[in-house]
Amino acid sequence: MSRFEKVTPETPALNVSVNEVLGALRALETSQLSSAQLQALFAEIVTAFAKMRENDKEFSAFPENNDVSATDVAVAATGILEAADVAVFELGMWQTLKQ
Repeated sequence: MSRFEKVTPETPALNVSVNEVLGALRALETSQLSSAQLQALFAEIVTAFAKMRENDKEFSAFPENNDVSATDVAVAATGILEAADVAVFELGMWQTLKQ
């Protein structure tokens, strides 16, 4: 178990809920997931990932053997940057300053 995982009485129910959400995301065209729900999930995931990454620089965005393509990453990153009103140049400067 990683240092970020907690075992609680709610863990089994949480696992079921997460699996249901993952199923809805994998069948986005046929699921009942609304755009607003997807945006809310994405916002929470980005925030949680940022916190995890701040605590553990080695924490990867994706599990091993994932099927996320470079195109998927580029499209998502572009959308995130646009939503946050951050230019690619600014991101490059921020990354330079963080080192």
